[in-house]
Amino acid sequence: MPNETKYKPFSAKDFVHLHLHSDYSLLQSTIQLKPLADRLNKLDFKACAITDYGNMYGAVSFFNTMSYNGIKPIIGYEAYIAPGSRFERSSALKAGEKPFYRLVVLAKDLDGYRNLAVLASKAFTEGFLHRPRIDMELLAEHSKGLIGLSSGPEEIVGHFLNTGNAQRALEVAKALEDIFGKGLFYLEIQDHYEPTAIAATRKIVEFAGQAGLPLVATNDVHYLNRDDARAQQALIALADGRTLGENSRTSAETSLRYLRSSEEMWDIFGGELPESLTNTVKIAEMVEFEMPQGDKHRQLPKYPIPPEFSSMNEDDYFVKVLNDGFDERKRTEWDPLMAAGRLKHSIEEYRERLESEIATIKRMGFPGYFLIVWDFIRYAREKNIPVGPGRGSAAGSLAAYCMRITDVDPLQHELLFERFLNPERISMPDIDIDFCIRGRGDVIDHVTELYGRDSVCQIVTFGTMASRAAIKDVGRVLNMPYGDVERIAKMIPPPVRGRNVSISQAIKEVPELEAAMKSDPKVNDLVELALRIEGCARHTSVHAAGVVISPRPLHELVPVSMSKDELTSQYPMNDLEKVGMLKMDFLGLTTLTVIADCLASIKEKLGETIDWTSIPNNEEKTMQLFGEGRTEAIFQFESSGMADMCRRLKPKELEDLSALNALYRPGPLDGGMIDDFIDRHKGIQPVEYIVPEMEDILGNTFGVLVYQEQIMQLAQKLAGYSLGDADLMRRAMGKKKVEEMLPHEEKFINGAVERGIKPKTAKEIFDLMAKFADYGFNRSHSMAYAVLAFQTAYLKAHYPAHFYASVLSHEAQDSAKVYKYSTELRSLGLELLPPDINESDEGFTPGESAVRYGLTAIKGMGTASVQAIVEARKQGKFASLYDFCSRLGSGAVNRRGLESLIAAGAFDTLMPPEMSVGEWRARMTEAIDGALQHGQRAATDRERGQSGLFGGAAGDETASEAVLPSATPWTQMEISQHEKASIGFYLSAHPLDNYSGMLSGLNLRNFTELGELNSGDMVLVAGIISGLQVRQSKKGNRFCMFRLEDRSGGIKTIAWGEAFQAFSAFLKDDEMVIVSGKIEAGEGQEPTLIVNEVRSLDDSVAAAARAINITLPADRNDQAFVEDIFVTLGTHHGRCEVYLNVPAGDAVVRVHAPVTRVAGSRLLQRELESKGCRIDWTH
Repeated sequence: MPNETKYKPFSAKDFVHLHLHSDYSLLQSTIQLKPLADRLNKLDFKACAITDYGNMYGAVSFFNTMSYNGIKPIIGYEAYIAPGSRFERSSALKAGEKPFYRLVVLAKDLDGYRNLAVLASKAFTEGFLHRPRIDMELLAEHSKGLIGLSSGPEEIVGHFLNTGNAQRALEVAKALEDIFGKGLFYLEIQDHYEPTAIAATRKIVEFAGQAGLPLVATNDVHYLNRDDARAQQALIALADGRTLGENSRTSAETSLRYLRSSEEMWDIFGGELPESLTNTVKIAEMVEFEMPQGDKHRQLPKYPIPPEFSSMNEDDYFVKVLNDGFDERKRTEWDPLMAAGRLKHSIEEYRERLESEIATIKRMGFPGYFLIVWDFIRYAREKNIPVGPGRGSAAGSLAAYCMRITDVDPLQHELLFERFLNPERISMPDIDIDFCIRGRGDVIDHVTELYGRDSVCQIVTFGTMASRAAIKDVGRVLNMPYGDVERIAKMIPPPVRGRNVSISQAIKEVPELEAAMKSDPKVNDLVELALRIEGCARHTSVHAAGVVISPRPLHELVPVSMSKDELTSQYPMNDLEKVGMLKMDFLGLTTLTVIADCLASIKEKLGETIDWTSIPNNEEKTMQLFGEGRTEAIFQFESSGMADMCRRLKPKELEDLSALNALYRPGPLDGGMIDDFIDRHKGIQPVEYIVPEMEDILGNTFGVLVYQEQIMQLAQKLAGYSLGDADLMRRAMGKKKVEEMLPHEEKFINGAVERGIKPKTAKEIFDLMAKFADYGFNRSHSMAYAVLAFQTAYLKAHYPAHFYASVLSHEAQDSAKVYKYSTELRSLGLELLPPDINESDEGFTPGESAVRYGLTAIKGMGTASVQAIVEARKQGKFASLYDFCSRLGSGAVNRRGLESLIAAGAFDTLMPPEMSVGEWRARMTEAIDGALQHGQRAATDRERGQSGLFGGAAGDETASEAVLPSATPWTQMEISQHEKASIGFYLSAHPLDNYSGMLSGLNLRNFTELGELNSGDMVLVAGIISGLQVRQSKKGNRFCMFRLEDRSGGIKTIAWGEAFQAFSAFLKDDEMVIVSGKIEAGEGQEPTLIVNEVRSLDDSVAAAARAINITLPADRNDQAFVEDIFVTLGTHHGRCEVYLNVPAGDAVVRVHAPVTRVAGSRLLQRELESKGCRIDWTH
């Protein structure tokens, strides 16, 4: 909220900028709001307007930023006026007209603001043609409370004056005066030294006298400082998709759209047209507008109570729904728990808690809110759309639990209602809901239907120019070579814990960047321009989860726009909340879909139904999985860091999982809290409390302050706070504002002393709480997500094949994750079976001790193609490639899809036993064109009603190998490469298989053995590099991290600066290498391999070979070619024997060259292969 300080009074020679574009004009202005406020204050401006092109995206942020800085905000926008009707979609123009004209419109009061919102909305929903347009008719309907300015010298009035049509200019100007009202439409004059503009301004001044219209001076501001002009040109070039020309340097004539001072404006216009300047102040003084914000402006839709309960009001119906839900929870959950002795609180305590919550919810005016949320969650459950157990503080509400809005019992898990709704601080509740990704859209459609299509919309977000993106964008418009730009962009360090490193930070931290700027003027120009646009809004997109629900058509309250036929707010999420709109987060959570699919699979294939309420939250097998750090694919616990924490802690129950959720964040990690927690949990460190009374509250976290709710409970128990007041204290502590904390410190100490605690001890407790308030996490959210983690881990521990089939099906398009999980499958004793056209379904399917690869995970196979395969298979299994194409018909699977199916091994079960995989897949690939033609003919015959000639599945023509054309068999390497191209990794054939003989003699370690080694142990391993990331240390040295993997598993590997520099030629994704290094592993942590030396596997193979076998190309075995081969061999002297395989008709003659011996190397191999030879090494 803005502060309530009165704005400073105007003085005689003040000026107000009434025509200014912020970066919300999207690639038109470099002005960001906070720097704008700073600059306005520095220049002693008392007021300022925002007039972005065609939108009100920044209105709320602008209002609050200016108000907070003591500057009077004026809300407006620069509208695009259609020459005729806004509904006209033709681009044809009448003579003398433009496609649109700009008009600055300012809000004078609340009516004006509401009308501004309508205009800005209907410009998108009704008038969009290249730009969001309104017309004179719409403007006339919604002109109350508005002030109009004629915009630039080429716009709505100036255009007609410049084209010699003074009569048309007068008609338009008078029409606008009639629309806005006498004295509320002004003709703008500007001074930018542009020759045509100077003449146009003179015409406008003369015309103003003739038309009796007032003048107002503006500067059409697009950048803060004069030297930002070129950066703004770069933005425009980026928007236009062009480059800045060689002569793009700005001059005095092209750099004047900056934030000129009042003195500059008076110097320009004060002598001849002082009224044009005083009119800016007059307009600012006319404006009496306060942005409608806060709880008194809350816009809650009315929940439609069913007709059969029409006699009830909203409060009564809310209570009825709650009581029904209470009875249901009691019957299905609390009574069985009570019978088993596991219910922590009595039913009477539940009733008392519910009555207290009902009273608070009613007093705060939120029964309708709860009913709205309850309705769409009930709809989801009725449609069998999985809903999450809760997220955020809402899980602390028993009312939400009784309404099945949440599924975590707040009393069983000691969750606080006051953390969700504080009766001492009325603010809109915030219930965010997780839905299954497949059902989220259905729920939004239901809400849209219930409340009306024009009352529900999604929420805009803005993509901004982060540091690297700004470098790349500027490089593009400067037309710099791509490689040069990438080199500079990569010097910006990667985000640190989710926060981008700014360009200015990077210049300080990365010496190479600073050096490049000093040594190369082009690099300096690139970085300097990027600095000026960094952080600017670049484009709009739609929020992944946010939805707004309004009590009446949205455009009557806030501006809206359109995004791909979806109604979208113009205000971002935080601004919508500030102006009182009801915002809901409908989040799509893949984990819910994974759990639902896994449960369905277990029920379908095993006949088992899992009842989560019957499973104890310390279930042994599940907790063992966490304790061993086998947390791949476990919700919220999948990262290597979290797996390490699990290995160290050895969680025993759900409470421990919740604590880990809360502690695994930057603050607690940096503060050493997680180490204290683990040591106390294991009994290494004693658990101590400042006063004994703290044990009841901190006992379940071993004396460590983990949760925000614990701070509230301590204040309640030790100092007599209400939980509402305690929440206010917690918030004050979190803000670290001394002026807010001092009253609470005094109150806490006094309250604690009254309860027998010494003043010094009370101060110590308060300081402890203040220290950890910033680290404390929301227990309700942490516990709710711990429940999901427990459920996914339980399924993985007890039903691994079903669990991984579900997980892999949902990650089918991410081959890196499929590979990662397939590796873990093997470690669990499960086999990942290759795809099979006769066995595989769309997704991955579980078997007794295996998971079958899903067809949709194959590259080039869309859902429609796979569904066609599954449907055709219902007639019987496919007998051949021809049968496959015949039964699928034309267009179901294209050539690329067939290539991928063959390369992935999906037809291998049809392979004759005497044929090799390499020959089979090569010949099948050669047969694709003929098979597709066969399928096309079969489809044509079916359309004609003929079925004998090419239809059917049997017959000689579909008998597999009999009709397959000949082809050169694929080598093992080619099989691997094609397989990886089709599914993203090596499934049946691994490139390392070719080297198994040689590697067996190198005393290599197996990856599965590395976890048993100690820190400092030296190892030698061979594998393939994947997931390589180059980073920079704090000292600016480059290093890299990657996984080194073979068939058995992999290990996290780091090549620090010196090793990275020495071996960077080999450190690339998919490179096969032999690495020697040192193991690093802390207690319970995943081991890491620190690189000492890297060798290319191919070089190692060649160097260790006893002989080289050179197969000459069949079409080149003449004497001159053979002599050329021996010349090449002669430059690589060594001890390796040489054999030539010379094709001679259908035979191959093997020739030994005893005199020539070579040194085996990859360089020699490449030189010979470039001549068309095939090389094999003998060991």
